Amino acid sequence: MSHEFLSVYPAKLIEYGLCVGYLLAFVGFWRYVHGGRPASARAEVREPARHGVSEWFTIPEGFYLHPGHSWARVSPDGLVTVGIDDFAHKLVGPARVELPRAGQPVAQGEPAFALRADTRAVEMLSPVDGTVVEVNRALSDDPDRLGDTYGKGWLFRVNPPRFSANAKQLLDGSAAQRWESAAGEALARRLSPELGQVLADGGTPVRGIAQEVDPAGWDALARRFFLT
Repeated sequence: MSHEFLSVYPAKLIEYGLCVGYLLAFVGFWRYVHGGRPASARAEVREPARHGVSEWFTIPEGFYLHPGHSWARVSPDGLVTVGIDDFAHKLVGPARVELPRAGQPVAQGEPAFALRADTRAVEMLSPVDGTVVEVNRALSDDPDRLGDTYGKGWLFRVNPPRFSANAKQLLDGSAAQRWESAAGEALARRLSPELGQVLADGGTPVRGIAQEVDPAGWDALARRFFLT
């Protein structure tokens, strides 16, 4: 009996050792399959990154931003080109622009032009003082040009008597981008969940967010973001 017991005991130890060995090998294999792949392979199963609201609205370098969402850019000839920023275009959407006439004076922070989309309208403020010397008449023939907000969609040019003083009330560079980002976040908070109903695929806002807002809400948005 003593001999049989001693012969069974080592056999059990071997059996338990094999079980533990198989278990350790399986754990290692499992970790290799699910966590040991290269970073490039793991990235394939990750959910694609989505852009934040702050990336919806941008302003390039070299543009001065007015808090009412118009911009100014100094040309080599000393004249200042005026337009609307990306935020204004995406909020109002496809619009008809009512421009000042050549020779008309404009003042910083005062209404100088208007955007009209269907029955919605908003007056926009001039970013600078000056006298209008040229207007972008091509906008009348091709309103879609307005979508090129920092290029072919410019509105008018002015001869500024004191741009250096005006520039102190404007934002440029990283300060302008932060302002645009903050405006986007504020818009999302203001319109949520309505904002989500007018987004295109990929989380990018369609042009004309304001068209989804009731008239009273639109007036409030205009006062809040365009300062009019």
